[in-house]
Amino acid sequence: MKSRKKIAYIWKSDIYILLAENRRLLCHAFFWGIPFAASCVLGWRLVHEGTVFGCGGSAAYAGSFLLFLLETAVLSVPAAGVAAIVMRVGKGKQAAGKAAKRPEARRACQVWLFSSLLIFLCWLPVFFAYYPSVFAYDAEGQLYQVLSGDYSTHHPLVHTLFLGAFFRLGIAAGSISTGMAVHSAVQMALMAGAFGRALSFLHRRRGSGRARAVLFLFFALFPANSVLAVSTTKDVLFSALVLLYTLCLYRAVCGRGMGMSGKEQAVCIGLGVLMLLFRNNAVYAFVVSVPVVFWGMRKAKPGERKAYLRMALVTLALYGVCAFSLKAATHAQNGSPREMLSVPLQQMARTRVKAEEKIAPEVRQELEKYISSEWVFAAYNPHLADPVKSRAVIHDDPAGLVRTWIKLGLSYPAIYVDAFLDNSLGLWYLWDTSHAQVYGIGTESGFGYLSTDNRTMPAGFEVVEQSLLPGLRVFLERIVSDNAYGKIPVVRLLFTPALYWWLLFLYMVTAFYRKRYREALPAVFLSAYCLTLLLSPTVLVRYAYPLMVTVPVIWSCFAADTNEQSENIQ
Repeated sequence: MKSRKKIAYIWKSDIYILLAENRRLLCHAFFWGIPFAASCVLGWRLVHEGTVFGCGGSAAYAGSFLLFLLETAVLSVPAAGVAAIVMRVGKGKQAAGKAAKRPEARRACQVWLFSSLLIFLCWLPVFFAYYPSVFAYDAEGQLYQVLSGDYSTHHPLVHTLFLGAFFRLGIAAGSISTGMAVHSAVQMALMAGAFGRALSFLHRRRGSGRARAVLFLFFALFPANSVLAVSTTKDVLFSALVLLYTLCLYRAVCGRGMGMSGKEQAVCIGLGVLMLLFRNNAVYAFVVSVPVVFWGMRKAKPGERKAYLRMALVTLALYGVCAFSLKAATHAQNGSPREMLSVPLQQMARTRVKAEEKIAPEVRQELEKYISSEWVFAAYNPHLADPVKSRAVIHDDPAGLVRTWIKLGLSYPAIYVDAFLDNSLGLWYLWDTSHAQVYGIGTESGFGYLSTDNRTMPAGFEVVEQSLLPGLRVFLERIVSDNAYGKIPVVRLLFTPALYWWLLFLYMVTAFYRKRYREALPAVFLSAYCLTLLLSPTVLVRYAYPLMVTVPVIWSCFAADTNEQSENIQ
């Protein structure tokens, strides 16, 4: 009788634990699934209806809102189901993974060097196809600064000087193209080294060999990686620095703690300083992430928290010194505040385009001073703020601009919401295509998923295209300029910036579900950086590139054998 009661008690306890676990799993799964479903509904409405709100009066708005809730509820079920599967994968095998110890096949430095070399070799054909470089994006404006000696902080000075060094090398060698070819080779080596370092890091954590193989193929063969490796945009090296800094942070808070040597801490600080110097908006993300990470380490040893805070403060201090020194040495002018007004100007322009006849005459008269009717109707692009931003008058009366923006927003909040969502659509809507054609599309123009157009320089300083593998270039142009990847189901999602944001969000939710809270901390900076992109003038792949190269790596770290957390991870 006692044995039966004991069996019944154990059985009831197991059922209770199972139900409690399932409730917890469902809560976390829907915490990811509901926002994802909402993004799908809102994105579809923007693309097909031009607004996330219904058309008509208040009754139509109410009906549209109820329909939104219903559609979101229906879609959230399969979305949460996918999230639940991901959260549960490998959870039951974690304990066994801790007990098993697999000997390292090679030393980490050997894995690093071998992986880096192999990735570099895989990229060589792309380098020859686009020889001497993909001289696109902001390279023209940056090198005009180098030629004139009139520098600006509009673009990160450290990258302008880095790019300018190879430009001057080309001048000295008698061929600008030679200088840019050297730039491509150096940047390829740096990027391959960063990706090789990530694979080495996973090797030391005893990560899955299959995961490392998939990551290697992604780094070596994914077209965005190889084409951007020979591109002149600042976002390439910035992305490598974000990846390396995130691994340092992962090492610090998820490995041996802050028992890092002085040399390791110095490397982490150095990477952090360079990362901030290479992207202006990275500073805001870093400042936001520091207190969050510090609070997240509240259960760590006091010495670990203090060490992290000390590293973060030293990083910010050194960044300030370096930024000031570079600006003083180059006599650089401050960048325009227009960059920070992309979203407000888009909201004002959209209001004028959508509700010109409904705007009160006195408000329309105020608006005319900043956004003129002469150009706004032709210039406004819902996915690109540059046409409006470049024409708007903001310096004559900035306080008046702010007052007018507030007045319009109070009168037309729905249009303001639509303007914000449309401008950032590619960051959060998984089926968005605007990010791949915001400047146009086609091999002839060199615009599409990536920009591969050759920018024009003054006579005598031209960068001349000399493709050594024209057939390969034609093939790659079909992918990155004609956007042919969009015709391949499932695979096309790998090219979408929004995928990596939702994977990052799922990573953090999974870390909380598995109660591995400290492993969510390395993703805080990435999340804060992604939020700054919501205020960008548009959505481009290069802006989201740090997420594209870092999120797959931290997922692999998360899945790795956690027994390595107590060992020396270099």
